[in-house]
Amino acid sequence: MIFKRNILIVLSLSLFLIACNESAASKIKADNQSNAQAQPSYAEITFDKIFHDFGNVKEGEIAKTIFTFTNTGENDLYIVDAVGSCGCTVPKYPKNIPIKPGDNGQIEVNFDTNGRPNLQQKMIKVSANTPDGGQLLRIQAFVESKNN
Repeated sequence: MIFKRNILIVLSLSLFLIACNESAASKIKADNQSNAQAQPSYAEITFDKIFHDFGNVKEGEIAKTIFTFTNTGENDLYIVDAVGSCGCTVPKYPKNIPIKPGDNGQIEVNFDTNGRPNLQQKMIKVSANTPDGGQLLRIQAFVESKNN
């Protein structure tokens, strides 16, 4: 009885070791390997700046700046959305217009300082068809109060 159990254990261990000896690399199909090597090409957005400081501005002024970008990728770039962090920050952008690789575009940002005295920092979220989904842009200004 003990002899049969020992033989069963030895056979089980042998089968286990033989089954585990086959390497994972030998199981990769040629089709899967070629698909993994074929990297998809993307659009890529590169800005001339991602931060703009307006400095001191008087309350009630509309401060404007332009963020220029380049499609540094291999496919057409599409800006699908650009949204300010509040209603006082309004971006104008080329919505769903293809930007060819190597071409430039602009996002104009208007910041309404009315009713916003002191240091103001705002963000603009740019959504695009890039691997990381877009870019965050930032602006800031020190708004001098009308009352001073």
